[in-house]
Amino acid sequence: MPRREETFRVAAPPGEVWRFIRDIESLCACIPGVERVKLVDAQTAALTVREKLGIVPLILELTARIDAEEPPQRLRATLKAEHLSMEIEVALRAAGTGTQMTGVLQVQGTGQLKAIVDRVFEKRATERAAQFAATLEQRFGAGAAGRAAPAENGGWLARLWRRLRALVSRPRA
Repeated sequence: MPRREETFRVAAPPGEVWRFIRDIESLCACIPGVERVKLVDAQTAALTVREKLGIVPLILELTARIDAEEPPQRLRATLKAEHLSMEIEVALRAAGTGTQMTGVLQVQGTGQLKAIVDRVFEKRATERAAQFAATLEQRFGAGAAGRAAPAENGGWLARLWRRLRALVSRPRA
């Protein structure tokens, strides 16, 4: 099961970040590819997500459900579609005047789409994390994504993350 862990610094206190992640419509507006959100109840939402595979669009109808939460520190959710299941865990921790947000995402493709789901997840995870971080920066102000790092221990992923951030923050001519 492909797994990804990303850590972001958000320029807002944990309580404010918690309210944001619990507002599924606001949160999904920051997630690339989410086209539709329909709240079913306080713990469940129906989502339509579009991802391109070359020129072919892959449209997924997902059911998202919050499985457990410890406000304002931790939230665990599952998302399911016909050939896909995801487990998401988000942890918030005060960091100076802001919040450190750590997200762990595990994706499992099933059936005919297993190989495609696994390949797309591996290929796009870093790009989507950078887009999410940029959206957090817009939402919470300067500094939210500017100090983001995919992992505390560095390595090749941290170097790639820094390069992506540098490209995104470079002034356009």
